[in-house]
Formats: sequence, structure tokens, C-alpha cells
Amino acid sequence: MHIPFCLRKCPYCDFVSYPVAKVDGNAGVNTYIDALIQEIGARRRWLETEGLFPDAFHSLYIGGGTPSLLTAKQLTMLVEVIKSSFPFTREAEVTLEVNPGTITQSEVVAWRELGINRLSLGVQSFDDHMLAYLGRVHAVRDVYQTVKALRSAGFTNLSFDLMFGLPGQNLGQWQDSLRQAAHLEPPHISCYELTIEPGTAYAILYEEGKLEVPSEEEAIAMLEWTDQYLTGLGYDHYEISNYALPRFKSRHNQIYWQNRWYLGLGVAAYSYWGGRRWGNTTSLVEYSQSLAAGRLPEATTETLDLVGQVGETIMLGLRLAEGVSLAELRARFGISAWEIWEPEIQRLLRQGLVELAQGCLRLTAQGLLLANRVQSAFLRSS
Repeated sequence: MHIPFCLRKCPYCDFVSYPVAKVDGNAGVNTYIDALIQEIGARRRWLETEGLFPDAFHSLYIGGGTPSLLTAKQLTMLVEVIKSSFPFTREAEVTLEVNPGTITQSEVVAWRELGINRLSLGVQSFDDHMLAYLGRVHAVRDVYQTVKALRSAGFTNLSFDLMFGLPGQNLGQWQDSLRQAAHLEPPHISCYELTIEPGTAYAILYEEGKLEVPSEEEAIAMLEWTDQYLTGLGYDHYEISNYALPRFKSRHNQIYWQNRWYLGLGVAAYSYWGGRRWGNTTSLVEYSQSLAAGRLPEATTETLDLVGQVGETIMLGLRLAEGVSLAELRARFGISAWEIWEPEIQRLLRQGLVELAQGCLRLTAQGLLLANRVQSAFLRSS
């Protein structure tokens, strides 16, 4: 469920998000919430009509933007509507994305009462200089204060998002940032390398030669040290960018990596259901107008053939440490990966980028550093 509002647009961000001040503040947010509630009802009716209504959802992820900007009343309204519209398992994982410095203690207590049981914090760095350069609205002290407030309210399942390969960052600075993060003992840590995305403020600076980022060799050194450090602390490197203590892997994100069905709600949200993928419009105005007119706000759609579905399942599954079970793949789709991609698999095996272990195709340590190249082999063939 996408809440596309933030206090300020970060210069590296290419997500569909809008500063609150540019959408008429609270009035604009309330208009969006009304439309989102309309979509929840419309999508439920669509699933029922198509005979695709699920027995139960296993997770709910409220992302953004900065969904923690919503008031407790606004968030309660949305969660109550979605839980009354769709069935959820008793142990469903309910995640809210939170930016440090955007919360109050009363809101945190309300989140617990609402059934939110996992919080993903957009920490990004433990260096105030880096945070300022990234355009973040918080400082390091806000991270400590936020974590203290969340834990005092009873939250234990916390995830930190951190970025490396930042402008002007060296290995020592990244090590210091990650050590500070680990000192707070979050059970889940996501480490993402900065990517210069087209159309962002950073992309313009980069093209003008005004943005100096670490070299590929420096970024690889950061990545390799991260793996060594966090696994040494007992974290499981279960996905390319994600580390978790036992029992704290993200259930929701594993749905994406296993290429299972998921339903996306909100402006610019993507869904994959019944072999069809669609994306909602990125325009707030079009989103509201479509729903007001009784139309689902889809802007793009594609239906994957069997080869495409298998190829994407391999591509996404290679992100996971255990890789892709070829037996499970055949049982799920009725087709063997070897029948379609034997030349590609054999080539990647010879190059030492993948390996077969206990019936699973998975990345090697070298393949992990070249994951995009490995994954693209299966997309080209599909």
C-alpha cells in the first residue's frame, strides 16, 4: 500500500513521491486516502469477479514516500478498511516504513494497537554530513531517539535501511556507519549501494561532473566487508542486499523474490496476480479521477507467457542465498529450466558465476558481485 508523500524529495530518489507542501498539505493527503479506500473496495470486487480472491494474505507492507507522516487517525482508517476488505492470516507481518524524526510517542503507541508489528527505518547513514548531502531531514541523534521510542512502545522487529557508495564516502566511513547501526542491534539490516537514477538531481550533477562517487573497486570492498562483518555478528545474508538475525527475515519481500502473487494499492503501485502484471498511474490527479469515475487506475499491463514467468522466477530467486530449487520450479510451472536455458546455465557454470548445490541454482561469491549480469541472461531468453 503506497503512501507517496514525503517532507522533501531526496536528490537521489527516483520513486514516485511528492513533497506534502506541493499537494495542498493535509487536504491533498486526505483526498488521496479517500481514493485509496475506493481502490481497496474496487480491487476486492475485481478479485471476486475474476475468481481470484485469495484464502488469506500473509503480509501487509505500507511503504512510501514516508507513510509515518500520516496521522494515527489517517493510518488507522486505512488499515481498518484493508483488514475488513481482505482476509489476513493470524500471524500476518504488517510493516510500516518510518523515517527517523517524523514520529511522536502517541503515534507509535497507536501503531502497536493497530497491529503493526514490523517497522522499516530509513536510516541511510550514521554520518550527519552524509545525511545532509543525501537531503535527509533527520540527523543521527534522531535515529537513536526514534529507536528508543519504538522499543519503549514494545516494537522489537526493526529493520534499518542503509546506503553505501555515497558521494565522497570511503571504506572507513562506511565501516563506522555500519558499526553504529549494528550497535543498536536491529534484527534486520538492508544495505543498498547508491545508484544514480536518470531524472534525479544526482543524475544531473553526475552528468556535469559535479558528483564524485566511489569507484567500482571501492564499492566492491564495501560490499565484501559488509558481508564479513554482519555475518560475523550472526546475521544471515539471505538476499543480495539483506541481512537478518534468525526468525527476522522479511516475509513480505520474500514474496517478491520468490515471484509469488502480490497486490499493490495506491498511485504508482505494481501488482502481479494470476500471471498478469499491472501498474497504477503515477499521477495523483488521474488516480483520484479514475476511481471517482468507477475505473481501476491501471496505466500499464502485461501478461507473461509460461517461459516469461519461469525466467522471472529464476531471475528473482537468484537474489536469495539459497537460490532457486529446480525441482520446485518444475513442480510449480510444469517445465524444466534446463529445457529452456541450458546454454545460459552451462555458460554461467563455466564462468563460475553460479553453482548447483542440493538441487538449487544459486550465485557464487563472484556471481554475487555481478548479479545483474547473471540475472539478465534469463530475461533475454524469456
